[in-house]
Amino acid sequence: MCDFMGIKNLACASRAEQKCFFDSFDCILSDMDGVIWVGYKPLPGTAECVQSLKTIGKTVSFVTNNGTISTDTIYKLLQNHKFSIGSKDIVNPITAYITVLHKLGFEKTAFVLGSTELQEELKKAGFKVAQNPPHPVGETISEVSKQLEDDKEIGAVIIDYDINLSMMKLQKALMYLRRSDCYFIIGASDKSVPFPQYGSVLGNYYFIESLKDLSGRKPLQMAKPSSDFTNFIMEQFNFPNPKRVLFIGDSITEDMQFATNSGFQKLLVLTGVTKIEDVHEWKHEEKYKPQYYVDSIGALNLILGKLKIKEMC
Repeated sequence: MCDFMGIKNLACASRAEQKCFFDSFDCILSDMDGVIWVGYKPLPGTAECVQSLKTIGKTVSFVTNNGTISTDTIYKLLQNHKFSIGSKDIVNPITAYITVLHKLGFEKTAFVLGSTELQEELKKAGFKVAQNPPHPVGETISEVSKQLEDDKEIGAVIIDYDINLSMMKLQKALMYLRRSDCYFIIGASDKSVPFPQYGSVLGNYYFIESLKDLSGRKPLQMAKPSSDFTNFIMEQFNFPNPKRVLFIGDSITEDMQFATNSGFQKLLVLTGVTKIEDVHEWKHEEKYKPQYYVDSIGALNLILGKLKIKEMC
């Protein structure tokens, strides 16, 4: 079928409607995981589609919630796969953390629950990062008490995806967050994270919710779909008119919600977490519905090809 719950498959639209769609935006923001690649392996036709969109005069940038690797690493991966993209056209939570800390004039030490690459990027940006607690910690009251002593030099707790997360790291984060002068900054807060071969693995959601509950603190969230991240994106790209921006994503709860909150147009792809059954059995707020979906970015490129790209330039 071409139309589910008022969401139309762009491939089934008339040529005139398709052309009208492409004429309705100037800039494209695209998610990455589940949209252009899975496990850093590009999906068919994605690099070609980026080039096709640029050929008809669109700007293309990427926004990802992946805060485990730097934008420089992402850029190199894209270059290796022949994507026509600039290093400044990629934004992730690490970019946002650094920008926010600079804006705050942050000079203390950050306690980071995240990847080694995240910690190294913060250091390269001039920030001090606390050492991780020893592992294992001695299983005595005295040893645990020693680790839980407050360190007034810690001025921020930053939580991203930490594959080596431990109970002691969470306990220390809670101790610091009980001080009102300690910033609480987080990235993605998914319940689960897509993972090649295993479908999905546990995300950050439950750990972050525990810290929010026990500390009584509301974090600054630098990831989709938060308004904090929307404000950052607007400053980063300086879009003259959000209505002329198309956001492409695979997640309804993250991408479509983020695009709606930001005032962007929306295009849903079905190569990631959202499947055609989710479109057919819509269980989300009506305002998050995109007008169109495509099976994949490769399918979007086929549509462009049939419209004869040169005639659209």
